[in-house]
Amino acid sequence: MENISLSLKDAEAFLKAHGRHYHVPSEVICAIGLADATGLHGAALLGRNEAGEAVIAHIYVDGSFQGYSILYGCCLRALMALGYKKLALK
Repeated sequence: MENISLSLKDAEAFLKAHGRHYHVPSEVICAIGLADATGLHGAALLGRNEAGEAVIAHIYVDGSFQGYSILYGCCLRALMALGYKKLALK
């Protein structure tokens, strides 16, 4: 398993197909995916809330072993690299 960059279009298509509670977030920063040789297994959309704090707007993994941990770690590192000091909880 490895983290990959996704286009917003690809991430939204994956999340709409798999996540029951998916809704388009108001302000998206970027999208990150989790994939291996068999295909895409997870996606996350990173965004900002009304206060300007970083949030993981939506995340879904199809049950791959440690998929959420791998994807959450990548999201946190990406937000820190963009200059955010902490992740706001919804």
